[in-house]
Amino acid sequence: MIKRRYQFVFALLRPFFRLLTAIMYRYHSIPAPDLPKGQPALILSNHNGAMDPFFLAVSFKRPIFFVASDHIFRLGLVSKLIRALVAPIPIVKSQMDLRTLRQIRERIQEGALIGLFPEGNRSFSGRTMYIPPSTGKLVKQLKCSLILYRIDGGYLTTPRWAVSRRKGFMQGSVVRCIEPDELAGMSAEKIYQIITETLQVDAFSVQRKKMVAYRGKKLAETLELTLFVCPRCKGLATLSSRNDQFSCSCGLTVRYTEYGFFEPLDEWSVDQQLSGRFMDNVSDWDQWQRSVLADLLFSSNILDTSGQTPLFKDQAQQLVLTERAEQSHVIASGCLELYADRLVFYAGTKPEQTKSFPLTEISRMIVHGPQTLQFTTTMAQVWEVRSNLRRSAYKYVLTTQLLRQHLKGETYELHGI
Repeated sequence: MIKRRYQFVFALLRPFFRLLTAIMYRYHSIPAPDLPKGQPALILSNHNGAMDPFFLAVSFKRPIFFVASDHIFRLGLVSKLIRALVAPIPIVKSQMDLRTLRQIRERIQEGALIGLFPEGNRSFSGRTMYIPPSTGKLVKQLKCSLILYRIDGGYLTTPRWAVSRRKGFMQGSVVRCIEPDELAGMSAEKIYQIITETLQVDAFSVQRKKMVAYRGKKLAETLELTLFVCPRCKGLATLSSRNDQFSCSCGLTVRYTEYGFFEPLDEWSVDQQLSGRFMDNVSDWDQWQRSVLADLLFSSNILDTSGQTPLFKDQAQQLVLTERAEQSHVIASGCLELYADRLVFYAGTKPEQTKSFPLTEISRMIVHGPQTLQFTTTMAQVWEVRSNLRRSAYKYVLTTQLLRQHLKGETYELHGI
């Protein structure tokens, strides 16, 4: 049975967060259809920002139990307070978690509303990210109502890479409800198709039609967390940002405008615009860098295939060993380096703390938050690399996947990211 305190806390906090999100983000939540007390449902939504659970929740009148990244359960007293008030269900993002599935089923049997962001990660570029096909199977197994909720304008309001939020247009609403009887007549594949089509959002495609201003400060700051390949010189991790400008050491310079599009400032970029080849938004640039990355790695001199020279090197990093939804252990501080065949953490003056992770022994790698790198080894250990300096974790995720495929002789393909 769902404890009354969750209903009390939700009823108490909902008006506050409705007002807070409206003031801070200009968020407009459209009320969801009423669900009878005790009727379970799985609520799926696209994912753009850290505040998404609050954006979603204020549309509903009943408490929602969210499936949340396990790192929020490793914050000491704060985590205890979160558990006591809203009882989220922990999941380790970088590995399949059967315990999470069991807890979801148990809550559904109790008549609860479960909130899940099936992408498992916030969008890097404004497009809805990969949703695993197993999502359709999960819906089929739960045998409860399915509610699809979509947040529009979220990416341009709080870009994943940004240091500041912007105010423009942002709205959340239920876009489709499917009852258990209807779901029973569908295959898992059909359910999956409905989910992916309904939750699909392309922020810049929509913005090109609406052209809403998203005003804020330092609009381009930390854009290099997502965009790390220069289209002019093809350099890796040579880009940097300041205020509203984004530039490379080769001279490429663009301005990120309040409409979310780039304006060319250097001569080369102006020529690209005149010839129709200028990439004027984050999504197109990201799609391009993903398409050329394999060629840059394996058809040029950028990568030292002998494994002697690192492809990437970042200082002032922290290596952390985590325990699922429990605690984190800081193992060392030092330098993170990615080679053709391994990821190495050098602990500086403490060589005994240096760790080397062969890429073939890394089963999955993801990013949580703006720039925390998390990966799981074949020994089921979950590691995090946290950074005190501005650096892209996304570049490690994309290149590591390609390097692992190279080592295994597989076709180069950036999937599931």
